[in-house]
Amino acid sequence: MPLRDFEMLAELRFSPYERRALMALMFQGVADAETLCREGEIPTSKIYLALEKLGKLGLVEMQPTRPKLYSALSTDAIFARLVEMAKEKADRFAAEAQKLKENLAASPRAAGRTTFVDLALGRESHVTRHLVHLATAKRRILSYMEQGDLAAIDQSRSSGAPVLRRIARNVVERKVDQRVVFGFGYRTAPKLVAFLKKHRSNLEHVTGVRYSGEFGHPFHVIDDDVVILCVDHPFVPEGRVASLMVRDTSLAARLADGFETLWAKAMRDLREISFQPG
Repeated sequence: MPLRDFEMLAELRFSPYERRALMALMFQGVADAETLCREGEIPTSKIYLALEKLGKLGLVEMQPTRPKLYSALSTDAIFARLVEMAKEKADRFAAEAQKLKENLAASPRAAGRTTFVDLALGRESHVTRHLVHLATAKRRILSYMEQGDLAAIDQSRSSGAPVLRRIARNVVERKVDQRVVFGFGYRTAPKLVAFLKKHRSNLEHVTGVRYSGEFGHPFHVIDDDVVILCVDHPFVPEGRVASLMVRDTSLAARLADGFETLWAKAMRDLREISFQPG
């Protein structure tokens, strides 16, 4: 049997020489140290320490003759002992991990900055670095979107990254509460209607959709701690200049409250402005 078959014993902190000694002794049955050195290719200076440890672990027995003879337990007994050792190690790890978890939970967080901020420049970076976080939401997504957001989503679909489909799949699987308010003006209303028609299948899962006049500050709130703030400018051909992702529970709470105010005032149906996707 190749020595590599005994590599699993390294997880139990058996040294290479201890693994070699055990393997050689299991094949020899009974042997002296010289034989084990020869058969296991073990230096003479290492064999006795290896056999001593194997004896303490209950895997090897010694006969006090001259020369000393060593005998391995039966194969069943050896592997039963190895499995027992592995279980003991796992139990110790589980107990220590639980204790560490309790200590960390009980310890107050150190004072200092807890907010994480990430800046993405341009429409493509906005989608690949920030918008994708909507597809990982666990509880809720609150979105106020304008024309720049619609263009970014359309661009992600045409470039082979259908982020809206990924968001829809996650929302359905995790039963996420997703609400969207679309902001529009006289100039952008037809584009909004076209967007709703084009992406109808990926919007069926949305918990609620409402419509409002544009106020120029698109944003998303994801769960209770992530906020995405978007910046658009008419002089930039692609519209979206940048977006800022902020991980901060206080800011998320304030924007969520603002969204609820906007939601309460927003229109429920595009027919209220004579625009309705057919």
